[in-house]
Formats: sequence, structure tokens, C-alpha cells
Amino acid sequence: MRKKRSKDFIERYRLVAHRGLHDGNKSIPENSMPAFARAVEQGKPIEFDVHITADNKLVVFHDEQLKRMTGVPGIVEEWSLTDLRKLRLADTDCRMPTLDEVLELVDGKVPILLEIKNYNSANVGRLEKRLIARLEQYSGEVIIESFNPEVLVWLHRHAPQYIRGQLGNYVDENKGFTFYSEHLMFNPLAKPDFIAFDVHKIDYRLRQTCMKKGIPLFGWTIRTEDDLKRGRQLCDGLIYEKLDL
Repeated sequence: MRKKRSKDFIERYRLVAHRGLHDGNKSIPENSMPAFARAVEQGKPIEFDVHITADNKLVVFHDEQLKRMTGVPGIVEEWSLTDLRKLRLADTDCRMPTLDEVLELVDGKVPILLEIKNYNSANVGRLEKRLIARLEQYSGEVIIESFNPEVLVWLHRHAPQYIRGQLGNYVDENKGFTFYSEHLMFNPLAKPDFIAFDVHKIDYRLRQTCMKKGIPLFGWTIRTEDDLKRGRQLCDGLIYEKLDL
């Protein structure tokens, strides 16, 4: 099923639940089936993250490292799905979901903002081929983002029907891309349809550039009333958590 690009997609992504509607990993962990079910029940668009496992399965999980959310050391891509499913999220009964499980749950009821977690240049294409093949069988609305501009270049060449966004301001473990990310220097190659940037780093210059080029700007992650105020002044869409919006 070939997707159709929609120029007005931002209208459906004004407020996006970051990793589902979780409760800060108390009883409803981030990127868990209960967090996604809660978002669907409330009609909230969902943001979540996709990794590939050692046996080429697609799972929904944020960190590259397992430790923070499972208490077990290791790297997601080095584990099989069978072994990952033995772990529990944040000391709850929740397991790491597969992409299939999340898509079956959402079932087109709310839009999805999917982040591809793929920082290794040598692996670009391995995850993406499997992801696009699965999404082609999904009837709901999905837009895709990544910190890695090489992922966006791959999508531009091989899956141009999907709306794609460049995430800006890399986290510490990806310092090698920090300068390029902050200044969006890969954009001529990646050709993103939107920018998603750390709300605390967005300034009016970036805002004006996006407006001039007609590129929507998302702010992440909105966690406080001050973040919300800043985001509403500078952004077209907000990726939020811990707020009742």
C-alpha cells in the first residue's frame, strides 16, 4: 500500500505524546503498550522509537543501552527478540513491544511520529528496508524522523512517499554529529519535510528560517509550563510528556 504525502500533516501533529502517554515510568512505562493504549484512548498522536534486533526484528524502545529501562546492561541491537522479551520495563510487568504489536494496537486511530534509531552508517538500510516493508502494510498515518541524516537520505532515495523529519541537537553519546545537527548542515542532502529540535535550543533565527522555507518546526520535549509557553511561541508542533494537554 503506497502512502500519499500530505502537505497539511502538521495540522494532525500539533500535540504529540512523547513515547506514549506514560507516567514517568512509575506504573505506565514510556514506549510501553499501556502508554500507547492510553494515548489512543485519549485520541493523542504518538511519538515512539524503533530499533532493530540482532535477529532483524523491529522493537519499540528509546535508548541504545538497555540499562536505564530494564536494569540489565547491554545494547538493543546485540540482543535477539526472544531475549529482549524476557526483560521488564521499569520494574513493571510490561515488556518491550515489537513494532507489529504497536501498529496493531494503534490501527490508524491516531497519527504516529516514528523515530528511527540507527546511528551506525554501516547499518543504514538494514532497519529501514524492514520498516518500510511493514509500513506499506499499515493503513494509518505515519511520519518518520531521525537524528541520523543518512537515514533521511536513504528514505529520500528509497521511500520518498513518506514525510521525513530531521531531529536536531544530538544527545551526548552522539557527539560526533552535534555540530552538524545543531546547524542542520545535512539538510541539502536529507531534504527533510520538517525539523524537530530541542525546544530549549530553538531561537527566532531557526524559526524564521523554517517559516521562510515552509518547513514545519517541532519542539521537543515539552515537560513544563515554561516549555509549553516557549514551544507555542516558536513551534508548529509540540512533542510533550508529563503535562495534561
